[in-house]
Amino acid sequence: MNVAVFVEMVKEMSENSIQVGWKWSNVKDLEYWQIPDGFIMNLPYRIGDPPARILDLGCGIGRHIVYFSSLGYQVTGMDISEEAVTKTKEWLKKEGFTADVKEGKMTKIEEIDDYFTLVIAYNVIYHAYKKDIIKTISEIYRVLKPGGFFFGTILTKDPNQPFYGSEGIIDDQTLIKQEEPEKGIPHFFSYIEDILKFFKSFEIIDLFYNECYSKPFTLERINNKKGNGHYIIFTQKPKKQ
Repeated sequence: MNVAVFVEMVKEMSENSIQVGWKWSNVKDLEYWQIPDGFIMNLPYRIGDPPARILDLGCGIGRHIVYFSSLGYQVTGMDISEEAVTKTKEWLKKEGFTADVKEGKMTKIEEIDDYFTLVIAYNVIYHAYKKDIIKTISEIYRVLKPGGFFFGTILTKDPNQPFYGSEGIIDDQTLIKQEEPEKGIPHFFSYIEDILKFFKSFEIIDLFYNECYSKPFTLERINNKKGNGHYIIFTQKPKKQ
């Protein structure tokens, strides 16, 4: 990365924010993004039966919206990508399900206070600078009912490990991807101290650390990704405010 581009990125980070959606037309394997996450598929056992209001924040092309809609929950989906919203609506129509799906930014959720039983944000809220992550989590807290739940994933790396890419590094916790479908999208890598600060207003129920490797499964590729993974977090907004 040349110096001029780096300076511009640092200026953008300090003065504004970058919120950019995936270019889904450049995603080669859409089938993968249509399969619900296994942790999320278990959430009905944690939150109770329908009807309950669920927000899928950064819904992508709709895998979790279709899943919860099929179970009878009242589902709202939001994504910054117009293309994602269109594909989600098309999928819902094909399956005969209904949900409120709209375009929007995660830092400004439209719904009123104390509205949702569950907010999910799967591989979403770390696509931002730190200040926008903090704002997003405050918005999630606001729209959750007392006793409501949040499930999300947070990108992380060992502070002693280098980034797994060399392009677009802003600081020791921030990387802006340079390749599609995430070109121009910030990735903030949280340390455990960040997680505890981000969610200090919540009760943390479950906290896992997960490293995920992709084919071909060679020792070199696995070792290169060591120390780079996700925190998987399940929290609850206190019942008494």
